[in-house]
Formats: sequence, C-alpha cells, structure tokens
Amino acid sequence: MGRKRERFERSDVPRDTPHRNLIALLILVVIAAVGFLLIKTLWSRVQVESNMGDPDLSGCLDEQPGPTALEGAFSYTDNDIEKILFIQVDDPSAEHPALKGAQLLLIDEVAGTAHLVNVPLNVRVTSEGSTYTFEEHFNSFGPVSTIPLITTSFNIYADHVIVGTTVPWGAIQGLAGTNQFNVLGTNPDFVKSMHTDMDGGDLVDHGELFTTLNVAGLEVEECPVADATTNEAGETTSVAVDLVPFGFQTGILIAEE
Repeated sequence: MGRKRERFERSDVPRDTPHRNLIALLILVVIAAVGFLLIKTLWSRVQVESNMGDPDLSGCLDEQPGPTALEGAFSYTDNDIEKILFIQVDDPSAEHPALKGAQLLLIDEVAGTAHLVNVPLNVRVTSEGSTYTFEEHFNSFGPVSTIPLITTSFNIYADHVIVGTTVPWGAIQGLAGTNQFNVLGTNPDFVKSMHTDMDGGDLVDHGELFTTLNVAGLEVEECPVADATTNEAGETTSVAVDLVPFGFQTGILIAEE
C-alpha cells in the first residue's frame, strides 16, 4: 500500500484570501487621499505665500508718475522719506474689493521720525481727463488702476503698498527679528488678510524699523484738504489734498526762515 504524500504550504508565498483585493484597494484609496491632502495643503500655502511679492501691485507702483515741484517759501528735505500706502478693503483677493479706508505712512529714518496720515476717501483723483473721488474710482476699477492716481493726488511716489482687511502696522512690527523665510508660519492670519508688493525679507526689515520708531503706537493724523465741493444738502462730496501743508506736516517740506 502506497504512502500518502503530505502537503506543505510555503510560508514565504502570500495566500489568496477573499479579502485580499479589497484590502489592496483600501490601501490605494488611503494613499490617494493622503496625496490629495498633501498637494492641497502645499497649493494653499503657495497661494497664500503669493500674497507677498504681488507682481500686480509691484507693477502699479511702477506706473506712478512721481511728484512735481511745488513753489513757495520752502525747500525740500534732503532726507529720503519712505512712503507706504495702506488700503483697507473687505476682500483683498476680490477683483473689485470694496474700499473701507486708507492711510499713508511716511518714514524719515535719518531723522528718526514717522507720520501716519489718514487718506480721505473723497479725495479727488483724475484719470484720462475725468475726475472721480478715490472711493468711486477704486470701487469701479480696483487697486491696480487707482493706486498711481491716489499717490499722484498726494504728489508723492509710494515705495510700497499693502491692500488688506486690517491695519497692518502692528502685525509688521511683530515680525521684527523673525525668520524672513517663514513669515507665513509666524503670522498666518496677517499674511492671509493682505496683499503687498513686499516680500518676507522686506516685511521683517520693516518690522525692525517699525519697532525702533514705534509705528504701531503712532496717532493717525488728519490730511490737510482744500477746494472742497458740496452737494445741495451742504455735504462735502470731494476735496483736494492741500499739498504744501501736507508737505510741512510730514517733513517733506521745510519752511524757509
């Protein structure tokens, strides 16, 4: 009588099971989901990072014609005064954000002084022979078109611009001494709330300068205005910047003795 052959199973060969294909499918789904979330996270970060160094804002700053000479019993300061325009809006990422307010920060680093001036929303701007208020033009045509017009109305050349939902001076001051390559990680809420031509290094450098001058603690000064127009109800509808008093107020002009 023949001997019955014994059957052995190899331990190094996976066994077929009814659930093998399902498990493999679940693993692939998990890998795909993790990959999707990773790509989405990285893309979101890239999008937010692009709020800094915004090329459209850099381009509109290049479109500024710059100041023209004023006449009178005064001279211009020899110090280089840096000028930063802040425009407050409801949504800086919108094609036509609604204008809420604006400020001009003027810094004389040599003299160690800074002035923060309110920009009236009814200041006149001129475009292609037509006159608008700052608010009218901004809400119709957006920041890129309006920024060169408003700086022209103040007879200045702005060095930088920030378009955001909240006043930025304190947030920038808080970046002093931080890693310029991780501004988003340091203050993500601030970066998400604005667009600017400045990159991370510019923001950190300004944070250190703002700390020296305590820019976050400056009181907002009213802009000197002239040539007001009114409606039938006697309400002021538009004004012009009174350029000479503005120059004296901010240190651009020096009165002759």
